[in-house]
Amino acid sequence: MTLSRPWRAALATLACLASLGVFFRGQLADGFALLIGDRHDGVIALAIMEHWSNLLRGEAAAWDRTFYFHPVPATLGYNDGYLAFGLLLAAFRAAGADPFLAGELANVALRAIGFLGCHLLARRVFGLSFSWALLGAALFTLSNNLFIRASHAQLFSVSLVPMLGVLAHGAGAALIAGRRGALLGWGAGFVLWHAMMLLTGFYMAWYAALFGALLLPAWLLVAGAGRRGALLRGVARGWWALAGLGGFAALVNLPFLRLYLPKARETGMHDYAGMVAQYTLSPLDILHVGERNLLWGWLVRALNDAFRPGFPAWSEQMTGLPLLLVLLFAGALAWVWRGAPDDRAVLLRAIAIATVASWALTIRLGESSPWWLVYQHVPGARAARVVARYQIFITVPVIGLALAMLAALLARLPPARATALAGLAAALLLAEQVNLYAPRFLDRGLELSRLRAVPPPPAACRAFFVTAARTESRFGEEVANIYNHNTEAMLIAEVLRLPTINGISTFNPPHWPGGFPPQPEYLEAVRRHAAAWDVEDGLCGLDLQRFAWDTAPLSAAAPPPPR
Repeated sequence: MTLSRPWRAALATLACLASLGVFFRGQLADGFALLIGDRHDGVIALAIMEHWSNLLRGEAAAWDRTFYFHPVPATLGYNDGYLAFGLLLAAFRAAGADPFLAGELANVALRAIGFLGCHLLARRVFGLSFSWALLGAALFTLSNNLFIRASHAQLFSVSLVPMLGVLAHGAGAALIAGRRGALLGWGAGFVLWHAMMLLTGFYMAWYAALFGALLLPAWLLVAGAGRRGALLRGVARGWWALAGLGGFAALVNLPFLRLYLPKARETGMHDYAGMVAQYTLSPLDILHVGERNLLWGWLVRALNDAFRPGFPAWSEQMTGLPLLLVLLFAGALAWVWRGAPDDRAVLLRAIAIATVASWALTIRLGESSPWWLVYQHVPGARAARVVARYQIFITVPVIGLALAMLAALLARLPPARATALAGLAAALLLAEQVNLYAPRFLDRGLELSRLRAVPPPPAACRAFFVTAARTESRFGEEVANIYNHNTEAMLIAEVLRLPTINGISTFNPPHWPGGFPPQPEYLEAVRRHAAAWDVEDGLCGLDLQRFAWDTAPLSAAAPPPPR
């Protein structure tokens, strides 16, 4: 039966809402009381999102300067940019949501964008029917690996990947067909979308570029002389459009390059031996879906106990794909090579090659991994510390190829039998994406009450630093560390729109005041920072135990004069 367009839209909407309901089931159950993330990394992300809201309201000094790390220039460059998150948060803030609720609703909206993009990708690129495309979109939205790694909010930017694929496919098809107007339209959309991704979350934007860099030669390898010739003719006819798109890409990515290239030189990015190598993947991690996965948690425990006893239950390597999906993908790798290839089969073969090749680069055998070559020779690789996160990206082609094969095989069966098997397969594929672990450690009520307890700053305050940090711990977080006061100061600064010299990131700016109150060395670090950046005048202290301001925090605690 063929459904009308309104019925399809209604079914897609219901499927999207159901998928979002399962992914955010904990938040719906408790009224968004506990949110994804924690008061360390989660609050850092929220502060950056709030920066974009301030910018849109005209209350930020510059697009690349946050209210934390004052008065260092281009402070946005010390972390991911969270642009898409910030634009969504700004809309929810304008509608009256508090910062914490708005941040979580931005995550919800991004997953909805991911559902739509994955449905379109499944239809246009993988050639799936409407119902199979809905299943693919639901599987992507529920992704087990994103669900259990969601405490790193920037990983939600994987939601933007499917739409990037749709735009790239449209541009490529227009180029080969010689439709220059369509090439300009699809190509400009692709350029803008990827530029937004770069300023949102570097991992997924860079992974997409790496995948594309492998996909093109893979397609050239399998396309055949006729299709390669059609591509060359398309390039010859549309060279001016391609040149224009290249210039447009340089223009729209200029803010990203001007922001992050100087910071990359300043920080040196990540050391391979000390930081990156430990996050490459053991072959076991391909199936490492976490010990609380609904269907396969027992398998993870059994494999770890047998082959790496003592391996922690929670780790960055917990990004694997569920067993049934992996098995279907493995079958698809053989299926795509059967029969005479049409244009879509050629593309699926290229996607299969790029998927296997790029995935293999992340694997570690013994002490060696081919990722070393990527780290050494691919631009931007040194900024991607946690290699295991590539498995979150790779769910997109894995789902597409697995379902393309399954749909094709079931189409050969009698309708009644095919429908029954398709229903069973869909139920199992959906169930294996469910995990009983949820990283919801941000107490919205508690954090909002603390934020609202901060009184208006005195008129003399032009910037501040934290003089006393909280001592209570809601989820057992350590309070005597450098995150405790810095992250809270970041969000307070963005909400009050009052600069703070505090702040924390993977990399921190020159003269950053290390340590934490009440350590004596912390106050000395603050004093050195204030002197180095000439911000002593108007620098106030904020006590986050008594929620009180001090207009002369340095002079009050000045060391005694020498005798």
